[in-house]
Amino acid sequence: MQELNGKVAVITGGGSGIGRAMALAFAEEGMDIAIGDIESSSGETVAEEIRSMGRQSIAVTCDVTNLDSVRGLVEATKTGLGGIHVVCNNAGVVAGKPTPELSEADWSWVLDVDLNGVVNGVLAFLPELVAQNEGHFVNTASIAGLIPLAAPGVISYTTAKYGVVGITETLHEELRPLGIGASVLCPGVVNTRIGESARNRPKAAGGPPTEPIPAIELAPGTEMPRIVGANVQEPPAIAARVVEAVKANDLYIVTHPETREAVEDRFTAIMAAYDKLESSLNK
Repeated sequence: MQELNGKVAVITGGGSGIGRAMALAFAEEGMDIAIGDIESSSGETVAEEIRSMGRQSIAVTCDVTNLDSVRGLVEATKTGLGGIHVVCNNAGVVAGKPTPELSEADWSWVLDVDLNGVVNGVLAFLPELVAQNEGHFVNTASIAGLIPLAAPGVISYTTAKYGVVGITETLHEELRPLGIGASVLCPGVVNTRIGESARNRPKAAGGPPTEPIPAIELAPGTEMPRIVGANVQEPPAIAARVVEAVKANDLYIVTHPETREAVEDRFTAIMAAYDKLESSLNK
């Protein structure tokens, strides 16, 4: 989608972090913006920022785990802004517990937001994009969607993000003939509040923690910085890459060059498995 001026972008989780940065970046391109966020006040604050830039913007309270809530965001955007062109399924959470301590409720909450939230975004918005033969999905995954992060507290997050990559790869191929693009955002470490995401955890999923979630501590000599990116980036830098990708219809959006080697290692290991298979079959 080369021309963004005058079109409409919708961003879930748009009240802070990468979502807010994407909203502001798309507004700079001349787009009007719908902010969907479970925190109403945060969404409205960003909408006010965008209106101060001379663009139209609305904020809608949205729970991405609830399909009816996401469909409400669709209708509010059509009514308030007159259309939908770019859909950013961006809301995300992390449980922050070592794998042996994760409960069924922990798993369900992370998968509901990080994976099913994207599914609900596709279910709700895709009919609108198909009807107009135009549009673009940006689904926020993570470098954890390209390589496994064997760190305490991220197994459910990694599981969800692998799913988001798979969804987006399929959308990119299947929707191309319909004039609809899809990009998957796979950043390394970004300066956001995702570590505080349990503040919005609903009671049905166990509620917010009674004590602060401890920071993940890595063992000496761990390769984790090489895998997730040694440099913490700021959200506006990530948003700039997203805008470029939407214009170019790029499938993959990567942000931390230092993670390249770890991704190559994963696919080298997969190719080695094929080499082993071929060797076995040729005996």
